[in-house]
Amino acid sequence: MLKKCKYIPILETDRLVLRELTEADVEDLRKWLGLDEVYTYWGRAASKGEKNPELLFIDARPHVKRKPAPDFIWGIERKDTHEVIGMIEVFDIENDRYGMVGYRIAPWLWNTGICTEAMKRVVEFIFSETVLDRLEGRADVRNIGSNRVLQKSGFQLEGTIRHGKMASQYCDYNIWGMIRDDISANK
Repeated sequence: MLKKCKYIPILETDRLVLRELTEADVEDLRKWLGLDEVYTYWGRAASKGEKNPELLFIDARPHVKRKPAPDFIWGIERKDTHEVIGMIEVFDIENDRYGMVGYRIAPWLWNTGICTEAMKRVVEFIFSETVLDRLEGRADVRNIGSNRVLQKSGFQLEGTIRHGKMASQYCDYNIWGMIRDDISANK
C-alpha cells in the first residue's frame, strides 16, 4: 500500500503536475509501473503491487491505526494528457533532517528531461518549504540516465560503493548528495 502522508502538496512545472496518486490513476500506472525494464537497475523486480497497481490502494489491515508517514510520494502527471507517467519520492526521512530520493518513469519517456524537471521542482520544494537539510540519491553506475538526472538536478557525486547492496541486488552504485547550503551557494 502507498504510504499516506499528512500533507502532499501539488507541485507544478512547465509540463508536469506532481500530485498525490489516487485509485483513479490505476489504469495509467498499469501501463508502465510493472514493466521489467523499469526495474533493470532498481535492485529488485517489480512487486506484486507494482504489477497490479490496484493493490497499492488496498489496506490489507484496515484495523491497524497508523501514523502518517513523513515521506512524500508524488505521481508525475503530464499537463497535456493528464496521464500519470511516473512517480517521484522523498522517503526514509530521518529526524526531519535527511531524506532519500527515488523516481520511476514510463520507459517510452526516458531521456526526455521529465525526471530532471520533476526532481528540480521537488528539490526546490524540499529546501524552501521543509526543514530537511540533506537529500541523497543512489544510482547503479550502469544506469547512465538516472545518474544524469541527479547530476542535472544539482546533486554532487559523493562516491561509489563497490559491490554494495542496493535493495536486494549487489552492484556498484553511486551516492549523490545535496545539502541546503548547495542551494544557497548556487543563487
